[in-house]
Amino acid sequence: MTQIDVVGGVYGERCAFPEWNQIFGSAGRAAAALSDHVDTVRLHTVLPSDDRADRILANLDAFGIQTFSHPGDQLIGFDYIHCLADPAISPSPDAIARRSPFEVEADIAVSFGMMECVPKVRAGMCVYDPQSPTSPVGFRHTGGEAERLVIVANAHEIEKLSGLRGEVAAKAVLESENAELVVVKNGLSGAIVIGRKGVLGEVPAYKAHSVFTIGSGDVFVAAFAYAWAIERSEPVDAARYASNAVASYVETRALPMISPEDADAHVRDPVILNKGRIYLAGPFRELGQRILINEARSIMRQMGMEVFSPVHDVGRGPAEKVVRLDLEGLETCDAVFAILNGSSPGTLFEIGYAVREKTPVFCVAQNVRDVDMKLPVGAGCTIHQDFISALHLLAWRV
Repeated sequence: MTQIDVVGGVYGERCAFPEWNQIFGSAGRAAAALSDHVDTVRLHTVLPSDDRADRILANLDAFGIQTFSHPGDQLIGFDYIHCLADPAISPSPDAIARRSPFEVEADIAVSFGMMECVPKVRAGMCVYDPQSPTSPVGFRHTGGEAERLVIVANAHEIEKLSGLRGEVAAKAVLESENAELVVVKNGLSGAIVIGRKGVLGEVPAYKAHSVFTIGSGDVFVAAFAYAWAIERSEPVDAARYASNAVASYVETRALPMISPEDADAHVRDPVILNKGRIYLAGPFRELGQRILINEARSIMRQMGMEVFSPVHDVGRGPAEKVVRLDLEGLETCDAVFAILNGSSPGTLFEIGYAVREKTPVFCVAQNVRDVDMKLPVGAGCTIHQDFISALHLLAWRV
């Protein structure tokens, strides 16, 4: 009989584009991800002391999860405009009521940092994710104890925990936490597994046809824990399976997670980031349009791309000047990212010019008329209805 105890928060999650309204949180999602693969999944969390707890428990019961809940004062919620946006948190973090720690003893534990309390976990084997972009807390600082400990965190959290950067930061966390392994997640660049003797290996991120990122890190932790602690896979193999499980999740949003056997059978291409210089085309005459242009530019730059944006890099001016500079920008770019929302003749012209120059074009098209889609469809442009998915297809274009 296999058993995993999952410790952490269960929170509300709402996303506008694409639409998503669920109650999972890191611990709830990890427990659901594991539910098909482990005989017993026990979830230890805090739930509100009202009828909402019954609805949440019913959802968890549907996955066969045994839930041990401690009374709380609120259901914390995260609201996203899109799945890569910084969420609005309710109640605000400084207004979240804190409760006293609860304790968990387990043979195998998956533990996440929580917003409303700091649980104390004692385990034989533990995989810990601090789950905080601003003030992550180390496992040992929570009062936790584990004979074999793995820290899984993104590069920013590792830097926050250590005050250092790069591989040196991961080694410092390994020592301060007395951990067996540190797994550093680097988004589209994959993950690095570091042990006592140094880097054990790197694994890539894998391509998906659609990308929904909310909860992807939770699935990575759950998959790694299952492979490492239950299947007793080598750490790098466990991380590779976790990366593959994430690709399946972001593409389908399906829980429980994919099995190792199905992951091996479904061969995916690794992500190779094609950064380059991108021409950002789209309407920007209205507030909403300008916000979307700004958001696309920001995300592309975070992905390592150089962006030429007419509104930012040329601005307003007479037609003869603006058009000349825009066309010069098009001719010096490796690809075009076009926002088709808004029925902009200028954007369609830019797409046509890029196609004539044999420059690849990637489009996001939400609620766009068929007549406005004829040129990009007929020209063979890559088109996606989801903003974030379209940006990812651009990032790993061949």
